[in-house]
Amino acid sequence: MDFDYQKYPNKINIGCGYDLKIGFLNIDLNAYHQPDLVADCTRLECLPTGYYQYILANDILEHIPRLKTRSTLREWSRLLNIGGTLELQIPDVIGLLSLLKKPENQTLEKHEELLRCLFGTQCYNGDFHFIGFTEITIKSALLDAGFTTTSLEPLDGWLFNVKAIKTQNPTHDGLIDIEKDDDFLFSAFMQLLKRKPDHDGFVHYKTQLSKGMEREAIVENIKGSEEYLMLKKI
Repeated sequence: MDFDYQKYPNKINIGCGYDLKIGFLNIDLNAYHQPDLVADCTRLECLPTGYYQYILANDILEHIPRLKTRSTLREWSRLLNIGGTLELQIPDVIGLLSLLKKPENQTLEKHEELLRCLFGTQCYNGDFHFIGFTEITIKSALLDAGFTTTSLEPLDGWLFNVKAIKTQNPTHDGLIDIEKDDDFLFSAFMQLLKRKPDHDGFVHYKTQLSKGMEREAIVENIKGSEEYLMLKKI
């Protein structure tokens, strides 16, 4: 994609929707929001590594499939220079459950409102929530992406406002980005199980990939296997 990033500021507003911000490169998946750049925020190859100072991602990370949370944060980390800031607004699952239990919220209308906060309005393509967060899960994912969390503040009882500084480049095993499926599967077996793939296992996962299964799901599936867990104990 031919995109002249130098025409725009070194701050990004990811998943901007209609909230276009002056002084930012505004990015959104949907062209009708009229962002500066229409792109999938999980893969921003058209933008340079280590160029940006600040990324704002309000109400977007929960719209990304759970298995892509960490790879997406690593991609955003790639864009930032060391010392750059990432600011997130994300659903707080424990906060939402606490609100659902409060005596004053025991009406159908209030429960439906809070469940929309948890799962998204689902009124249009993209407005579905695939995941919510706890303090433990978001801090772990940020650390994996090279960030140090500097603040995590509750907001409105059901959101977190999170700020994190990029303190190092994340470790990246490159598995998900391998071009060919066969090479990906071979590498996944070698990296995770320390052996070449057996015929049945290879055919099984190749079939799942052809049906649309995400590579991240295959990695998680292998990591959940008894063979992998036994290797981890050695």
